[in-house]
Amino acid sequence: MKLNLAHQIKVGGRISYNDCRPGHEDVEAVVLAMDARGMTVQFDDRADTTYILFSEPQWMDFISVVQ
Repeated sequence: MKLNLAHQIKVGGRISYNDCRPGHEDVEAVVLAMDARGMTVQFDDRADTTYILFSEPQWMDFISVVQ
């Protein structure tokens, strides 16, 4: 898990997800809420929100903060 990344993420901020699979490259989302375990995000290309645990490497290893 990228602990430093979790501390850089802020509610209202934007993140990008890129695991290099088609359709999963540089997909951006806005962070709607956070708690001690994870964050609720709204991806630009999805209708439903997604809850991402900070302890899930399958998510966190591919997320970056959009500046």
